Amino acid sequence: MAELGAEVETVDPGFADPAQTWLTLWWAGAAKAMSAFSAEERRRLDPGLEESAQKGARLSAMDWLTADQARAQLSLHMARFHRRFDLLVTPSVAVPALKVGELVADPATQKEWIDWSPFSYPFNLTRQPAASVPCGLTKAGLPIGLHIVGRMHEDALVLRAARAYERSAPPLLCPLD
Repeated sequence: MAELGAEVETVDPGFADPAQTWLTLWWAGAAKAMSAFSAEERRRLDPGLEESAQKGARLSAMDWLTADQARAQLSLHMARFHRRFDLLVTPSVAVPALKVGELVADPATQKEWIDWSPFSYPFNLTRQPAASVPCGLTKAGLPIGLHIVGRMHEDALVLRAARAYERSAPPLLCPLD
């Protein structure tokens, strides 16, 4: 990004992990969306989605309101962050790509998929535009993504930055098995 003319500074956006806020809102949304399906249709759902819907059905209005307030506070925090910085660039995810069918990278330390995606769901909460572009491969040949996050309503800036990076980066060579 610096080679493209950006002023690059290493910073911490400075917020606590909003995992519980995300999960509360995700579960509540799943419960609402799945409530439109019959019992027979729900039996055919992905088991993880059905589990999320069941968790959401057990939440109270107070749970949802508390999570929504936390989302609003995080949004304000990131709006203040973006007064100084046009973009935030992070890895797309915190671990190499998972094997097909795996939901977590390390079952001993991770319970939910959000445990390995701390660079994406916070910005889903804040409704900020973001893009993930390929930026390399691990030693094992697995893809690595660059995550570019912008301030609210700055979708065009995020897309321009992503396109500029894609155009400047050498093509990835994917090893054949």
